[in-house]
This record gives sequence, structure tokens and C-alpha cells, in this order.
Amino acid sequence: MQYKIVRNDITIVKADAIVLPANTMLREGSGTSTALYEKAGRAELEKACKEAKKRYKKQLYIGEAIPTLAFNLDADYIIHAIVPKWKGGHNHEYELLSSAYYSFLKLADMMSCKSIAIPLLASGNNGFDFHLAFKIATESIEAFSPTNKLEDVILVVYGMRITNYIRKLGLPIAEEIDQKYVLAKDEQYTFPIVNALKKLAAHSATIGKNVGAQIVDEGFQKAEEYFEDPENIKKLIDIGVQIAGVTLGLK
Repeated sequence: MQYKIVRNDITIVKADAIVLPANTMLREGSGTSTALYEKAGRAELEKACKEAKKRYKKQLYIGEAIPTLAFNLDADYIIHAIVPKWKGGHNHEYELLSSAYYSFLKLADMMSCKSIAIPLLASGNNGFDFHLAFKIATESIEAFSPTNKLEDVILVVYGMRITNYIRKLGLPIAEEIDQKYVLAKDEQYTFPIVNALKKLAAHSATIGKNVGAQIVDEGFQKAEEYFEDPENIKKLIDIGVQIAGVTLGLK
């Protein structure tokens, strides 16, 4: 499995799956969540999330992941990763964030995705220090071993501070956008609701959506089977604990 870091706008990245930082209600958040909702098509994605919530038939927990179609994104699927908020570091935040990475990587692999694009999770409004968020991301990704088709993992960063931090670490980072792009995007971003019904009609007419929906259904079934097994939940949490321990220098 190849792992690379790029500076880019995740809403324009091409991958089989794109990760959206989610909450337990699968409702639109802010920051990266809002940007992905707008680009995917807010009305379509909100409807898909409501259907996913009904389909899942149980409480969603921090550290889990669940798929929907990606609609107007340049991807087949969105994987909604339920990430923790920072609460001082004494509420298992490290383990839960690591577990979220493991969950969506496992799900993407089970759904036969070859590539997945990931924003730097929990480093925005969820309150994690971006240095720690980056370390947990890197350790979690590098600890994962695919068993199916996952080949390329792309960690997508956006801001100048995290970009400079990665450079200082001496890590390779491909810059697909620059600071001028970021400033222009931030200035213009207004998140209008864009022709939702028109896009829904056009998307529904494609054969690809039907095929994609079938694969998402299969992904749901696999996810349900996986997360309903207590041994798998224990394994997921144990992996999160181990990765967090390495990240924090406890092991």
C-alpha cells in the first residue's frame, strides 16, 4: 500500500473513496464537512445520510465509519468517519481517532476501493492540535495492512501551517495548490444550495449510480457484520490504543 501526502483541496481530489469527518448523527458539520457536502450536492448527500442512518439500525459511535455514494465528487464513495472532539486528552481521544482511521481504511478495503483520499481529521473544529492530529494520522495509516484491493492512501492537507510543518519534518509533500488558491477559495466560499433537484435527476439517470448503490449496499452489509461482532470491536479499539501509544511515546 502506497501512502503519500499532498497539499490540495480535497473536494477536487480524484479517488475511489473520499473521507468526510462526521458526527454520530451523520449531519453536516463545518469546515471540510461543509465543503464536501456542497461539492457532492447537499440535498443528495443529506438524503443518503438519512437513509444510511435508518439502514444501520443502531447507534453510531465515535471511531466507526459508514459509506454513501459520492454524487458530484470525483469519487465513487464518501466514507463518513465519526471522529472525536478534543476534551483535554483524558477521554480516549487518541484511541478513538486512531480507531476511526482503522475503521474507514478497513471499510474501503472491504469495498474493493483501490484509492482513498483523507483530510487531516479532527485538526479543525474538533480541536486537536494539528501536530498531534498529523502524528496520529501517519501512525494509523502506516499501521494498516490491506487484505483486498486498497493500494493508494492520500492524506490531503490544506493550510500553510500544516504544510510548513510537514516540510520541516523532511517528508515529501506534493503541492497541487498554493496559498493564492487557498486565500481565493476562502474569500469566495459561500456554500449556496446548488440545483439539487437537477443534479439528482441527472445522477439518477446514470447506470453507474445503480452499480455504485449496489456496492454501497454490499459495503453496508460487510460493515454491519464487521462492527456487530464484539471481537472486531475489541480489535478495533485495541488497535487504536496501540497506535495512540506509539504516537504518544508510551510504547
